[in-house]
Amino acid sequence: MVDRRIVPNLRWIAQRFPIYVTDGYSGPLPGGGRAGCHGCHVTNSDHHNGLAVDIVALNGAGSCDRRWRGINRLARWAEPRQNRPRPPFRWVGYNGDAGHGCGDHLHLSWEHAPARSFRLAEWVEVFSMRRQSITPHPQPERVAPTPPPAEPGPQGGLSATRGGGISPRGD
Repeated sequence: MVDRRIVPNLRWIAQRFPIYVTDGYSGPLPGGGRAGCHGCHVTNSDHHNGLAVDIVALNGAGSCDRRWRGINRLARWAEPRQNRPRPPFRWVGYNGDAGHGCGDHLHLSWEHAPARSFRLAEWVEVFSMRRQSITPHPQPERVAPTPPPAEPGPQGGLSATRGGGISPRGD
């Protein structure tokens, strides 16, 4: 589950890189229960707003091998220089970041308005897929949210995918 405003960007990425999304929104669900990884994200993580994803190599075996080439390319595209992500990314966690990297996972967070944990952000920056290529900077677009939920959880602004991941085909 992720904020529905980043789904088109994730589909665009999945059509160009062999990715599998292992975690998106992590937190309470309306009516009880939880989604995502419990206790494995830092306080104020963008995972708590559905605006971050953890990505691994599609059909990867948990080691940094040739199946991670696409993820390595994606990480370099999203963050050409360490700690300087391309817009609209807020933070990219990969090689050089503790608990992230080839054989582990790539973390992508989208820039967004300040928001309390488990609430929808007022706006999210996304890149336009119309003029997007792998080399140039993305052109950020601010996308307004649907009204935020009254209770904690993903209702109203988050989207779930079948099977917990997004395949290269976007299903």
